[in-house]
Amino acid sequence: MSSIDKAIQVLEAVCDSPEPVRFTDLVARLQLPKSTAHRLLATLVDQGMVRYDTGDQRYSPGYRLLSLAQRTWEGLEIPRAARESMQRLLHEAAETVHLAVVDGHEIIYIDKLESPKTIRLYSAVGKRGPMYCTGVGKAILAFLPPEQQDEVIAHTEFVRHTVHTIADETALRQALADIRAHGCAFDMEEHEEGIRCVAAPIFNFRGDVVAGISITSVASRMPTNRLQDLQPLLLDVARTISRELGYLQPADHDWRTSEEAPR
Repeated sequence: MSSIDKAIQVLEAVCDSPEPVRFTDLVARLQLPKSTAHRLLATLVDQGMVRYDTGDQRYSPGYRLLSLAQRTWEGLEIPRAARESMQRLLHEAAETVHLAVVDGHEIIYIDKLESPKTIRLYSAVGKRGPMYCTGVGKAILAFLPPEQQDEVIAHTEFVRHTVHTIADETALRQALADIRAHGCAFDMEEHEEGIRCVAAPIFNFRGDVVAGISITSVASRMPTNRLQDLQPLLLDVARTISRELGYLQPADHDWRTSEEAPR
């Protein structure tokens, strides 16, 4: 393993820790020689990637990461193309709006606009989530090329987050077929108890699905009829963002809105 690989491994371990971490814990977790870990941490501290508290002798993420993350976000095409439409969605729906992309076999949230109403959600920009039981995840997964979709499903561990979570591959593939037919995906308290959302895919100039956008709220504000009422607005916003990315809607893709109850 190269020094760069090891440094990234150390940085990820510091960032993944829920609280500042001690040197001995990092060494034990990463199975690195103490001299190597000390040298890498010293470099990361010097570069501002990691902070070291001399008082409690613990390491935590450095402030320079915020600057790099901001510059990375500003350089992404999808958030720039989506921001105005997300603002419109927030204004008209008055609920939390998420934008997510695929990262490996998961989704990662790359933008979020909070509802003006009080709500506590799992999501945050930079946070990952499973594809099989989140609205944006299923919206993206349903429109991936068959080979890529099969690969994601093959690597999916069907964890039951709630009693509503999709439990197996057969149920997931049926849900994905419904999403392709109707244009929207639903999370009916599948990932978090009491949280529902409706989501739609976003396409680029090649017609590839590149992101998903959703409207999310607590179940008490998202009965089935409201989810259905929000579908035309959400699909219109998804179309607008896709056009910003150069998508030309083919004749056989009519962005249908389901009249059925969400699954």
